[in-house]
Amino acid sequence: MSHDELSPATVATLDEMARVAADGNAGWMSLPPESYTDPDIYRLEIEKIFKTTWLNIGRIDEVSQRGSYVAHEVAGTPIAMVRGQDDQLRVFANICQHRWMKLLEGKGRKAVITCPYHAWAYGTDGVLRRAPGMEQHPSFKPDCVRLEKLNHEIWQGFVFVNLDGKAAPLAPRLTGLDERISEFRLESWSTARTINHGEVPWDWKVMQDNGECYHHEGLHPQTFQKVFPGERSRCVVDGDWIFQWNPAREEILETSAAGEKVFPGLFFKPMDGLTEFQRTNFHLFYVLPNYLFYVQPDCGIAIRCLPTGSGRMHMETDLLVPPGARDLPDFEERLDQLDAFFNTFNDEDTTANSAIQKALDSGRAHRAPLSHLEAHNRHVAWWIADKLTVDREAAAVAAE
Repeated sequence: MSHDELSPATVATLDEMARVAADGNAGWMSLPPESYTDPDIYRLEIEKIFKTTWLNIGRIDEVSQRGSYVAHEVAGTPIAMVRGQDDQLRVFANICQHRWMKLLEGKGRKAVITCPYHAWAYGTDGVLRRAPGMEQHPSFKPDCVRLEKLNHEIWQGFVFVNLDGKAAPLAPRLTGLDERISEFRLESWSTARTINHGEVPWDWKVMQDNGECYHHEGLHPQTFQKVFPGERSRCVVDGDWIFQWNPAREEILETSAAGEKVFPGLFFKPMDGLTEFQRTNFHLFYVLPNYLFYVQPDCGIAIRCLPTGSGRMHMETDLLVPPGARDLPDFEERLDQLDAFFNTFNDEDTTANSAIQKALDSGRAHRAPLSHLEAHNRHVAWWIADKLTVDREAAAVAAE
């Protein structure tokens, strides 16, 4: 979108955001409330963030068998990650090359990908195998037709896609995060259950804002605060990632079967090889813009957020377990308990996120000062402002 296409209100919001970007959010303030509700800001986010950065779309273990696939919609683009018969993982635009029908829905396994509209068929490598009725076309060359392949990258077992194909490699940006979580060996974990929440009535930035632990006392007095006092949380930020940790109360630490200190309430056996810090803290890490992961010594919860419009987004949650958890005789019962725990605190977050979006929609919200316990929010505000206003900053520098 050009500057001339924006309303004066949107321009004013972007001017505020440009100041946040320019000084690194030195004032420790939230983004302007209008940025959570303005349809033009949403369109700029799709153009400048969600089509240009790396977006998490799932785990490699979800497509571990040849022919298995998972379909998503990302920033308005239907996509599918597919395990080929050659055992290679690919991510395609989930669109038939004939007349643009969506090819795959949900999850499944196929030897051949057949379009439900005109029955064009593709191999799991994306190459056209059959195009009925095209024999008389004067210039049709079936050997040249294949599904559009999208850039993807695998990090810690998670699959990320870049829609415009221009983003710099992801892994080098996350080396500092790798160092903090390496002992968890997340590449070996597996997806035990996926919860599809569908579209939820709050902005993706509201979801990101909810990522701090400062709200434990107010919103999660029984689920988190009694074990992990939010006022003891700490945070490290660096570019595209955020890492937070929250120590458990020392007086309630337990001793594992291996004689190691660990926080209470685990659902499965704690992993071997973790540091005492990793056994006695819970950890949150974020890969901006759409992915957050809660990890503890025995399991994890991964949440993907993808905007579907101003003030609303699609949300999916994966429950992840390390190797060995599935071998427990009562694994399914334990997994149900983890699921119930997630639903309990997610219900609390849902109440807050929904109420916050309504307040933002009312037009009565104002920019908020941030606590030292909201370093996460300060960084998210800066990161978003920087992505949306980088062209404006460059223009201002050039004009000086």
